[in-house]
Formats: sequence, structure tokens, C-alpha cells
Amino acid sequence: MILLLLFLSLNVLNYLRGLGRHFLMVFGLQAGLEALHQATGFGGLHLLHIPAVTAAGLFLDLRGLAVVLLLQPLLHIRELASRSGDALVLLGILTLTLLPPRLYLYRLRRTRREPAHGGRTAADASYPPGGGRGQLSSEVLEFDDEIQGLLRTAEEAVEADSVNLFLDGGGGFTRALSSSRPEVVTTGEGLVYSVFRRGEPALYSAGPGERGVEPGYLTDEGTVAFLSVPVMEHSTPLGVLCADSSRHHAFDQRDLHLMELFAREIARVLKRQRIHSRIRLDYRGLHILHEEGLRLAESLDLPELCMRIVDSAERVSGGTVVLLLKGERSYDVFAKGGIRPKERTVASLKGTVLEMVDANLDPFYHPDVSTFKTRVLPFAHKGVRSVLALPLFHESRLKGILTSLSQERDAFSPQQIELLKILVNQVSVNISNVLLHEEIKMMAFTDGLTGLINHRHFQERLSDEFRRSMRFNDPLSLILIDIDHFKKVNDTYGHPVGDVVLRGVAETIREGVREIDLPARYGGEEFAVMVVKAEARSARRIAERVRKSVKDREFDVDGHRFRVTTSLGIASYPSDALRKDQLIERADRALYAAKEQGRDRTVLYSDLP
Repeated sequence: MILLLLFLSLNVLNYLRGLGRHFLMVFGLQAGLEALHQATGFGGLHLLHIPAVTAAGLFLDLRGLAVVLLLQPLLHIRELASRSGDALVLLGILTLTLLPPRLYLYRLRRTRREPAHGGRTAADASYPPGGGRGQLSSEVLEFDDEIQGLLRTAEEAVEADSVNLFLDGGGGFTRALSSSRPEVVTTGEGLVYSVFRRGEPALYSAGPGERGVEPGYLTDEGTVAFLSVPVMEHSTPLGVLCADSSRHHAFDQRDLHLMELFAREIARVLKRQRIHSRIRLDYRGLHILHEEGLRLAESLDLPELCMRIVDSAERVSGGTVVLLLKGERSYDVFAKGGIRPKERTVASLKGTVLEMVDANLDPFYHPDVSTFKTRVLPFAHKGVRSVLALPLFHESRLKGILTSLSQERDAFSPQQIELLKILVNQVSVNISNVLLHEEIKMMAFTDGLTGLINHRHFQERLSDEFRRSMRFNDPLSLILIDIDHFKKVNDTYGHPVGDVVLRGVAETIREGVREIDLPARYGGEEFAVMVVKAEARSARRIAERVRKSVKDREFDVDGHRFRVTTSLGIASYPSDALRKDQLIERADRALYAAKEQGRDRTVLYSDLP
């Protein structure tokens, strides 16, 4: 019972602290007045409760006011117990005193929201009809939702209890978002403040029996592992992104790198939010930018995003748009209509106007290129006069060129050019988001050493494929592969050489399976291959191809030349197993049998006695 009362008391204390110092001042003043009244018996002290509650109406929010009103009977419980009518009158007066200040504040805020002369302010005029400042608030909420989506993804990626973002308002943290907590209460000091001041990441973990770390905010359980990185825009700190866990040694350097990627992504989201809030152009231009910006943010598929970019740019400029997205050795072309080339890629921009944009990294506009001897685009086109070409960047590197074309002379006004530049800034952020999303996905799903998918993602994919195979009555096989005597390789040549062997075997497996099959690093020196739509005998042919290729591969590391062999076990659905766990267990039994029979061989579960 005592523990229950202690638990409830601590939760009530944390809740009251979250109401802020104004609430504590008001309630503390009233408690002091009531104590003096009971000590001295002077009834006039009761009248001082009225200005105290009036002040509460000016400084507290609705939640704080509600708590103040609920606590009034507790303050006057002695009078109420004696059934004194004075106490009821006083409570009625205190409740009524809250109405004038709240009404005053409501009218004051309404007046500030309305223009002084009945017209729309410049900020209101920049939004579509019916939008007004409310639309800006809606945008802020949408960006918060986007950030919280990133926080939830980060929580899963690093396996934390919670991931929290604290944003600086120029005088301390004024905004806090969390992946799992409805409200985050800061303590005024702790690791998040230290990371923000120093601008450097931090990774802490308390050992068994040691006191937990002080993150700088209240947590439900003791924090023994803590990971925090600053959110920066160039050299300017915007806030702190942190993860906490009640598990010992919950985070490592790979998690730190992941959090830095999330921090960069959040910085981009915050930058996009500021860009949106600063835009004050004419009604039509802003309306289009607003619509297209939301539409572009919906896609995380790069080709789909590029076609949406072409549509958006055509709406803004009124011209024909071609987007060239830079790859490693060529440019991918995205366009619509008759200007679309037969080939989806071009090898070079040499001999074109766009070559200057690629070299100088500056926008290019010319009102009439009809007299130019140099081609505009690296493929055939006709009748182009006005050309506006704008570079797109990803992490300060050229990622593409957006070109708007028109058959009219001087077709693009300065306003349209400015709008397109703003759109290109937005587009650069969207492309960076997609590329970073793909990078984060790859890091979360792949093994860092071999480049194959990791055990966790393989299990998810195997579950999905098993359900699909059951639904369509397709066979499904699982190959488990183990490197023979791998410990001897590590003991003889060292772990760096062992890593080279793991990468080499993984590469051989990837080259030996079909495109539709899924190879993975299963753990340690063990690999797995999901062979879709193949029964055991077909899977055996693939397994034997892999086994022989590994055996024929010679490793030459630091003057050491050697070969390795592998043992392989195969089980199939539905001939060997009817459940996923059975499939794995029986493939493992076949692998064990291959090792027992002398290694360097493939064994089917169906061939076991």
C-alpha cells in the first residue's frame, strides 16, 4: 500500500511540475495564505485568494486553470467539513473571478488576429482564400507529423525505448517531440543541454550497478544507455536528437551513425518548414507551390518523384519541362509529350547549353536561343526559343538539371523564374529526402560487412514469401550455408582476413543465385538463400553451383593464398515442411548432416534417414 501511495505521489508530482512555475507560484501562494489563516484565525486573509486566482486567469493555460479550480476545495477542506456557508460563497467568487481575465485574453487575441482596418494583412494575402494563418499552423503540424514519423523510424532502427527531439528557441529548448511519449518534460540540465552547447555527439552507457545517466528530461524508467547528436544547419545548432534505453550497452557506433543521418534529415525538414513560412509571393504562385510541395513530399520512390517534379514545374512555368537526373556515368531523362527522347538515359551533356550549367553550377536563362549554334538538350528537339535551366543539388553536389522550355520568345517572367528557383530548392530537398531514405533503409536492412540483407529483414521477407507460397500453392526452398572450419581461418590469419573471406563468399553467393532469389547473412559465418518457386531438386542445382564457385575461388590476402569450402543444407515447402519454423529447423538439420558427412557437400532434408 505504501509503495502504491509513493508511486501515485511521484506521478502527481511530475504532472504538477509539467504545469509550469506559474502554477506552482499561484498554488503555493494560496497554500501559504490558508496556512496563515488557520494559524492566526484572521478571516481577511481569505480575501487575498481572489487576486491570486485572478492572476492565475492571466498566466495559466486552460489545463492549469482546471487544476487550480479542482484544488480549491482541498485548500478550504476545513471550512467545508464544518459545513460553513462562507466557504461555498468564497469558492463561487473564486470561480467567477476567472471569467473576466479569460474573456479579456480571448478578445485581445482575437483582435490581434484581425487586421486593424478590416482588410487582410500581407501575410494573410499570401495564402489562398480560406487559408489565412490557420493554413500556416496546419503546415507546422504537418511538418511535426513528418518529424514524428522519422522519430518513430529512428526508435525502431536503433531499438530504443524512445527517441526525442528538442528544438532551440533562442533561449533554451522551446519545442520537444517524441516517438512514444505524449509529453516530454525537461529538467533544465543534463546530457541534452551539454550536447547542444558543445555541438558534438555523445554516447553514454552506465555499467551494471552504476547510477543511470541524467538525460535532461524525465523518463518512465531509469536511463542507463543514452545516445545524442546535435541537429545542425551548417554550423548553426537547431536542437538535439537523442535516444534513451533502460538496457545496458543498448547502442553502439553504428547506431550513432544512424542517428546522425536522422538528424540531417530532420534538419532538412526544419529548413523546408522555414522556407514555407518565409514565402510571401502572389496568390497564384504560392497556391501552386503549396499544392505541389505537399504532393512531392508524399513520394519516396525516385522515378515517381521525378515525374511529379516535371508536372509541378510545368504548372509553375507554363512551359515544357525536362529533368535530367545525374547518375554515376549518365543522366536519366524525365519528360512528357513529344519532347521525350527514345532513350531513357543520355551519356553526356557535351556540346549543349546545359554543359555550362553542369560546369558552373549556376542557373541559366536566355529569352531566345533560336540563333544559337549550340544545342540546348543532348537529344533532338524543335522550335525552342526561351530556356531556363536550374541546377539541383544533393549535399552540395550537382544531382540534376531542371530545364523549362518554350517556343515563345522571353516566355518566363522574373516572377516565374523566382517561383521556379523556390520550387527547385524544394525539389532538391525532396530528392535528398528520397536518397537519404534509401540509404537509411539499406543500412537498417543490410549487413554492413557483406552487403547482404541481415537476419532480421531476411526473417520478415521469408515470412511474407511463405504466406504467398501457401496462398498460391507455389514451392519454396531454403538453403543454409556454412563456411567450413572458418574459426581456423580466423585463428591462422587473423580476423581481418576472415572478414575478406566473408565478403568474398557473400559475393560468390550473390552471383550464383537467380535474380528472384534472396541471399542473406544469417549470422557469423552462416548464410541463407530463399529460393522462390523452386522445389528441393531445383534448389540443389543452385546450391551446388554456389558450393563449387566458392571452392574454386582463391583468396590472396597479405601474401596468404588459400581456399575455403562450404556445407549446405536444403529444405522445401510443402514437401519437407508446412510451417516457416519447420522449414528453418529442417534446413538446419540438413546442414548439420552435411557437416557430419565430411563437409564440402549439399544435403537435402528429404534424403536424410
